[in-house]
Amino acid sequence: MPPSEALASLTRRPPPPNPPRASSAGTDRFLAFAFAAADLLVETDIDGVIGFAAGAFPSRFGRPAQDYIGRPINSLFAATDHETLDIALAMIRQSGRICPMQLSLADTAHSQVSVGAFLLQTTPQCARLSFSIGPIAASLNSASLNSASLGAAGQGPSPLADPRGFARIAELAMRQGTQGGLGLVEVQNWHAIRESMSGADQRAISAIIGDVLGASAGNGGAGFLTDGRYGLMTERPLDMADLVNRLEKALLGSPAKGRAIIRGTEIPLAHGTMPAPQAARALRYALGRFADGGTEAAKGIGAEGGFERIIACAAQHAQAVRETLEARRFRLLYQPVVHLSDRSIHHFEALIRPSSNPSGPSQQPQEFVTFAEALGLSEVLDWAVLETALAALDENPNVCVAVNMSGLSIQNPEYRRQILARIQQARTVAGKNAPSRLMIELTETAEIEDLAAAASTMEQLRSVGVPVCLDDFGAGVAVFRYLRAFGVDHVKLDGDYVRASCKTRRDRALVGSMVELAISAGASVVAEMIETDEQVALMRELGVEFGQGWLFGRPGRLPGRN
Repeated sequence: MPPSEALASLTRRPPPPNPPRASSAGTDRFLAFAFAAADLLVETDIDGVIGFAAGAFPSRFGRPAQDYIGRPINSLFAATDHETLDIALAMIRQSGRICPMQLSLADTAHSQVSVGAFLLQTTPQCARLSFSIGPIAASLNSASLNSASLGAAGQGPSPLADPRGFARIAELAMRQGTQGGLGLVEVQNWHAIRESMSGADQRAISAIIGDVLGASAGNGGAGFLTDGRYGLMTERPLDMADLVNRLEKALLGSPAKGRAIIRGTEIPLAHGTMPAPQAARALRYALGRFADGGTEAAKGIGAEGGFERIIACAAQHAQAVRETLEARRFRLLYQPVVHLSDRSIHHFEALIRPSSNPSGPSQQPQEFVTFAEALGLSEVLDWAVLETALAALDENPNVCVAVNMSGLSIQNPEYRRQILARIQQARTVAGKNAPSRLMIELTETAEIEDLAAAASTMEQLRSVGVPVCLDDFGAGVAVFRYLRAFGVDHVKLDGDYVRASCKTRRDRALVGSMVELAISAGASVVAEMIETDEQVALMRELGVEFGQGWLFGRPGRLPGRN
């Protein structure tokens, strides 16, 4: 298959002999941004002396971050909060972390911020503290975060995490063997309540719910999963009936005036002899089902019986999922990714759309993928998509297509061998000098344990002209480690950051830092979920080269003979 001139720009250029890469320490420091979407990222020694600073220092303090190197961490905060911070610094030596608390910055406005930190023990002789300083969650009553509660009790209720952040909290607790519970709480008539109230009243109700859940979570964590649906992770068994009763009483004095219908269910975190990766997939599946369908959906998959029951209930659908994939009862739609400079198409991303199957599991694309991964079928899924995309490339000789590869799949050595062999076979058919028209997008569905082996596979793919892209950059923690460990050609900026960047200077500064980090590692940046010309202009200003979103085209058929 002869290459066309149009494909030349799609082929990965050979890297320079010593491509610029982000340092190990520098990349690790950006992990906190993934956790907290922080305004400011600060690293200190064990005594609280700042050794690294990044983020929105100029907009907050009117001075660059470098001016604070060598100063005590207290210098960033109002004098009235120094004692509280000193107490927290003393506690972190025992607890390993500072739970998010509210402090005032030493800026002209004495801005209220949420401050959290964790201890990094790099060697027995060397330790450092990593601080994330950012906005206070709007849905949580700020009174529950006052610094006095920290000084008295060591910590206060934590701000509600976002869905991804809460999933990480719960999964980490599960992997560490926490013998507590995962509570799922739903305001069943939330949409009706919301439609009858002002925005201020809605925020008041959310604040009350946040207070109760945060207090109940204790040393665990609480988060919102979607409107009216919340989760909390506890270190001790949870009395769900008592929690529901307390929520109902707390809301009696709210604008809802007792109209809220509260329901809840609990998932035991213990997973017995089940391997942790499989339990983690079951956890993600349960959270997804609850977010989509509420407590009844969670009960319907056996959530109250724990992870083993979830897997047992899901197993009856496993064969249907496998047959859907093996029989190719799905189609791929392709969404364009364009050069932001002139909006010409660079490549297409392949997106799976399962065929309707009333007797099988849900056929919503994301739920189908999550379900397949929960059942350990990520390799079957990825292979089916790869084969279908390669067939489409045969029919459409003038396009480049990106396919997703799960972090779950890449952990299997045999799968890595097979995918390399399959791509080599495709290149042999096309002609050894033909440029690759396939791109791999690595998704963070699970952390890759053998980074060295995975990095070798990524490099072998790149050596035969297959570009590698890190998907959802900024949405999870592991992707930052992948940027350091793997040589990649592109990173795809998570769409939530793209949308937020046009709203506040804080989010714009955060996106700018992430783009800078990616470029320093030798990767170009793709911004997803672009819907407006304003977003295009801002992304170009920040150094983003490519864009994807409805502004440029919705998923559809490939151009050509497909």
